[in-house]
Amino acid sequence: MKRLLALLLPILFTIGLLVYALSGVDLVTLRSTLLEGEFWVIPPFLLLLAIFFFSNAVRWTLILKPFGHFSARQVAPSMMIGFAGNNVLPLRIGELIRTVIFAKESGCSRSGVLMTLVVERALDLVGILLVFVTGAVLVGELPPGWGYGLAVALAGILALMTVLVLLGRFPHASLGLWRRLSPSLPALLAERGQTYLTELTRGLAALATPSTATALLAQSLMRWYLASALVWLSLVGYGVSVSPGVAMLVVGVTAAAVSLPSVPGFVGPVQAAFVFALTPFGISQEVALAASILFLVGHWVPVTLTGALYFVSRHYSYRQVRREAASLSDGAETP
Repeated sequence: MKRLLALLLPILFTIGLLVYALSGVDLVTLRSTLLEGEFWVIPPFLLLLAIFFFSNAVRWTLILKPFGHFSARQVAPSMMIGFAGNNVLPLRIGELIRTVIFAKESGCSRSGVLMTLVVERALDLVGILLVFVTGAVLVGELPPGWGYGLAVALAGILALMTVLVLLGRFPHASLGLWRRLSPSLPALLAERGQTYLTELTRGLAALATPSTATALLAQSLMRWYLASALVWLSLVGYGVSVSPGVAMLVVGVTAAAVSLPSVPGFVGPVQAAFVFALTPFGISQEVALAASILFLVGHWVPVTLTGALYFVSRHYSYRQVRREAASLSDGAETP
């Protein structure tokens, strides 16, 4: 029943978001808008996208420092396989596949690798929130009701940075607190919590070094400024040039939308986010949708192909990797 609900909920969310995005759209106008796109933007789009993922690989090597020294070339294959998995498989299982493959290739524990991805997501969230705040400042006058989003973003930045710093600087205190609280929990949950918290604080040790922490935050910001440039290019392709601030707001809203349950590939959340974020600034729904399609396809195709090529070149068994990823999601830790 739980698995059925986990599969059904993303479908329902996707349908709801697509209904919102397409409500009131003139389909004839949308079709003509799509066909009239200026596709010279695709080469610079792909170049920026390559830099976006290269920076992610470099950042992951920094997060992995407490577990070993790796190059961007070593981490890129499993990283791209994971992102491709998220594009085609349900329940964001690509992250678990990424964990299984990198642990297999590097010799690191699966729980340790998985916790580095938690650190990565936390840094991404900080970067996204900072970009959203930057966009709000640059735009100045926000649409009605958006001030609440700005307040949430500021509170989120403060809360996340506090948690990351405390866990990174005081790992023993964090583990001691868990040991005091865990006896009231089921034994298996207490044991898994201890394992994952230990690996998480180990991964956060990278933030204890000021130079590494600065580099991680700078790269997290740079990645989402690059994403803002991708949004801007997607709109330029349909004859609309928005300010950098508006593009940054779109990135913030899109990041929030794709965190919702949805079918693989993020169809629905991206369209709803572009419509929600752009129409208050006078951009037609049809243009917003056309730009969202270019943005989504421009990501999906190269990322999925790259991940698939890496997967095939390494001669992995999909069934075996999927089975190991499923066991990891159930909390089983194997070598």
